[in-house]
Amino acid sequence: MSSRPQHPTIDARPRGPRGLIAAEVVLGRTMLGHVAELAVAMTPPGQPIAVHARPEDHRELTELMGERLRSRLVLVPGPPRAGAPVLRTDRFYDPARLRRRLRRGGSTESAVLWRLDRPESILSADEELTRRLTYQPLGKFWAFPLAERLAERLRPTRVRPNAVTVAAAALMLGAAGLVAAGWTGAAAGTGIALAMAVALVLDTADGRLARLQGTASAFGRWLDEVLDELVDLVLHAAIAWAAFVRDGRPAWLLLGMLYVSGKYMFRVQSSLGDELGRAGRAGAGPHVTMPAARGHRPRGLVDLVRLIGHADLRWHLWIVLAAVGRLEIALAAYAAYFPVRALGGAIRRGWRRG
Repeated sequence: MSSRPQHPTIDARPRGPRGLIAAEVVLGRTMLGHVAELAVAMTPPGQPIAVHARPEDHRELTELMGERLRSRLVLVPGPPRAGAPVLRTDRFYDPARLRRRLRRGGSTESAVLWRLDRPESILSADEELTRRLTYQPLGKFWAFPLAERLAERLRPTRVRPNAVTVAAAALMLGAAGLVAAGWTGAAAGTGIALAMAVALVLDTADGRLARLQGTASAFGRWLDEVLDELVDLVLHAAIAWAAFVRDGRPAWLLLGMLYVSGKYMFRVQSSLGDELGRAGRAGAGPHVTMPAARGHRPRGLVDLVRLIGHADLRWHLWIVLAAVGRLEIALAAYAAYFPVRALGGAIRRGWRRG
């Protein structure tokens, strides 16, 4: 006998430092709009959807709904009933996971992509959600499901996301050490590739665990980014050194230096570009919004070039090349890629501002 599908209600009561979180604009839409769209998609046509809210907020919420949603959403005072599937306006959900949880009678909390119940979460929501909705073009097929299960297991424990982040970095640094030491052969390559694969799962699980435990922080994001960059540079330095020791050609050391300088230039121009973009949006006024990630349209060659440098794609390339003992291919490819990408980005930004 199949279980009766559950239809969600909306909890629009959460408030932040600037008032109703339902009115906060994330990825070009209000949080009420995001949550209402999910509720409408998962509720039979014509069936009303309850929106639980404080009476004093009803007028503002009615204005936020717009004509299209007013026919489906019904404002209700008080909290949702216990045990009902609830979509909170201070949560950003993954639609596919949410649908599976509702179908199986699970908690909607396990489908949360990002929480906005902290001031720093609201301020970084656009940037973070864009990254999370577009990351892992390959890892989403295997690393993400494993990371999701791991985070669920770790949720009730004392293990915190920063410990998982450090563990992932330690595995990658250990793999880099083996590469630098000149470990070769099928067994060594398989071991290095396996360490990298486990590290990818851990690097994915830390953010998921932070959301489940409600422990996301600015320091955690900083630590994750710093260790990712450290691992990247150490690994390619190890590859350059191992290739130099093997062949005795200084060209490998020069490639390592070119990679490091190119990656540094790429990071600098990207950071400066982001600052200029934020300054431009701030100067344009408070109502300027980011385009929704869902509305992104491929732009051919530009998207292909960006995809080549995608962290998830590069991580998978490391795993494959480590398994066959040819990591120097990644060094040679990206020693050319990042300087060219940095120069292209600088020229493009200068052209736009000129």
